[in-house]
Amino acid sequence: MSQPPPGSKPNGASQLLTLLAQSGDKWIQFGVLVLVGISGLGNFVATQSAQNQNTAGQDRIRLEVREQIAEMHKWISENREWIKQSVDEFHKGNVDSGENRKTLEEFKSELAGFEKRQMAVLSNQTSIMNSQTAILEKLHGFVKERQEELHKNEQ
Repeated sequence: MSQPPPGSKPNGASQLLTLLAQSGDKWIQFGVLVLVGISGLGNFVATQSAQNQNTAGQDRIRLEVREQIAEMHKWISENREWIKQSVDEFHKGNVDSGENRKTLEEFKSELAGFEKRQMAVLSNQTSIMNSQTAILEKLHGFVKERQEELHKNEQ
């Protein structure tokens, strides 16, 4: 007996087919040929059936996708005005946001200017207060001296 081909099943079917195909009897060879043909035809039918099922599944998926796309187009056409308003509102929001940012920057600049002016005024007031304090201290000293002199003269 010959060795089975690599990858064949260990049930001996391959050896049996090989033995029958090498038989000298024409009817046995013809029977093996018919069995191999039927097996090949079965494989062909199974492959075609699987292919048809795959094709049917692909057709079903393709049809579903087309229906969904049609629904999307229908929704877009029915809601075109709403979509336009939403887009306009979005862009208006961007414009408003830019205007608000500009207003805030102006306010910030004005506030910084106000703060500088207030600091200058406070600095001037501090200088005035220091001058007045010095004048009052001198006046206080003069009044105190005069009071002491008057007090001495009375005695």
